Amino acid sequence: MSEKQPVQTNSSIHSMYHSRGVQRIENIKVLMDTSKKGNLFRILLSVSLLICAWVYSLDSSTTYNYGPYATSSFKHHSMLSTLNIATSIMSSVCKPIIAKFADITSRPITYILVLALYVMGYIIVASSSTISAYVIGEVFVAIGGSSIQLLNQIIAADLTPLKYRGLLLGILSSPYLITTWFAGLIVDAILGKGNWRWGYGMFAIIMPVAITPAIVTMLWLDRKAFKLAEENRVAEVVKLEIPKEHKLSSMSLNEWCVFLWQQTLEVDLFGLILMGFGWSLLLLPFSLYENAANQWKNPSLIAMLVVGALLLIIYTVYEFWFAPYPSMPKRVLLNRTFMTAVSIDFFYQCGGMVRLLYFSSYVWVIKNWTNQEWTYFNNTLTMGLCFFGVIVGIVQRVTHRCKYIQVFGLSIQVVSMGITLWARGKHASTAALAWTQILIGIGGACSVVGSQVASQASVPHQDTALVIALLSQWSSIGHAIGSAIAGAIWTGKMPGNLRKNLPDSVSDSDIQNFFASITSIRQYPYDSEIRQGAIKAYSDTAYYLFLPALILTIVPFLTSLFQKNFYLGDNQNAIECKTAEQTKLNAEVEAPKNFIEKIAFFFDEPAKFFKNRS
Repeated sequence: MSEKQPVQTNSSIHSMYHSRGVQRIENIKVLMDTSKKGNLFRILLSVSLLICAWVYSLDSSTTYNYGPYATSSFKHHSMLSTLNIATSIMSSVCKPIIAKFADITSRPITYILVLALYVMGYIIVASSSTISAYVIGEVFVAIGGSSIQLLNQIIAADLTPLKYRGLLLGILSSPYLITTWFAGLIVDAILGKGNWRWGYGMFAIIMPVAITPAIVTMLWLDRKAFKLAEENRVAEVVKLEIPKEHKLSSMSLNEWCVFLWQQTLEVDLFGLILMGFGWSLLLLPFSLYENAANQWKNPSLIAMLVVGALLLIIYTVYEFWFAPYPSMPKRVLLNRTFMTAVSIDFFYQCGGMVRLLYFSSYVWVIKNWTNQEWTYFNNTLTMGLCFFGVIVGIVQRVTHRCKYIQVFGLSIQVVSMGITLWARGKHASTAALAWTQILIGIGGACSVVGSQVASQASVPHQDTALVIALLSQWSSIGHAIGSAIAGAIWTGKMPGNLRKNLPDSVSDSDIQNFFASITSIRQYPYDSEIRQGAIKAYSDTAYYLFLPALILTIVPFLTSLFQKNFYLGDNQNAIECKTAEQTKLNAEVEAPKNFIEKIAFFFDEPAKFFKNRS
């Protein structure tokens, strides 16, 4: 893959802005490390980020449950798949752009930008009168919300050593442990009054209030670090000197155009647009074909598939041979640890979404739970992920390693998917369904935290935001592909299974109504013939979702065996080693002495293993 590295000189606009945001956050870290009030600053920033994470967790714990109701109110419940594809693709395309913007400006300024997108999205959703407006609003929310989460992860990586990285990432997700218990009350109150719009709209007010402390704290710390640099009071704080001709306020219109063009090239905007349109056009037909005239013979769907595939081919060719700054540069593409983490998270998300997309709808129909009980169940998975995420972080802190806890978690993931496949029909007890959620939470926590820490350990600080964004991007693409697969299965199987299992007295128009809205089915008593027939139809359809999910989950387990087992020490990453002890731990590996050690060495360093045997 072609890659043009900038010349690091004072006359280079690129050098002045490419690392500006990174240098500013490093100055903040130096301020925290050297100031007498450094610990106070660190606590203040941590609490601010935790408040932001808490509101985001409340958002996710509640709004996820409004989706089936909102789409059903527009008579488009099956559009959940289309919605997930659109939001996943758009948020994935924007993540590298957001990461780059944070690098060339600063972290707090980027927070302000993504907050604006988030608020605008929820205003559109809350006031939407059509399914199209609802989807557009959700896309803006997905971009803003995922970017807020992305920035939280970037700042955690900026300011913590590797040994605490997993623990801090787990702590940032820990608010879900609290919100899970009262989110059900909120959802029950909102949906009980049939006012799902307010359930979305209230976050356009809550999030700005919650995120302001984090923004103000970082702006204040940034300003304080800038003053220290001006006064040369702390040697480690780097003064950001910008030649007058390169200051934005001093640029002419022509220089502004050159600068903007340079930044457009650096974020690989053209390549990301190609990728976004390519994946969207390729995946959306799988959720749209059921309602299209002549289904797969529809010319529009055929055109979408062909154009989507061509755009992805063009994107690949452009990235390898023509992109001045590829979105996945060679130094990252050839990074075994990062590519392994991408593979793990891609298939983890893909298999997870095949199971999860319609799982809450499935449970809502087959169980006679209240809105509150249903919400508690839906949040069980999130609660498991967050609780065990903290546990995994503690294990990484104690062991200074992250590989084998990830392997263990992904093996649990395979077992839990198997139980999900089994727990249908007469086996679909509350205990069985709950255990699938808990076990997937354990496995997911081990996997997600493991991938994040390993990928961040494998690159220098300059590339940290990039790899966090790219890992999140490919996770979102896996999420979108999983949604497309689930949508195709659901729309292809459910109408026929409803017709097969419901009484002949039910008209075809009623069948279509049941397919379009889960609330229509819930209006019938649990023991009625129609409700029981619908339960059988949902269980039969679920088989075709859960089996491929199980198969897809095996892939990340096998891939995780080849993950590199970095030592997690006091450094920001495992590449720029500053201590002799860590350099030794990273560089020296004792020769394996027994069969088990040889197997571990083969998976850790396959190239060295075969080299030693030759």
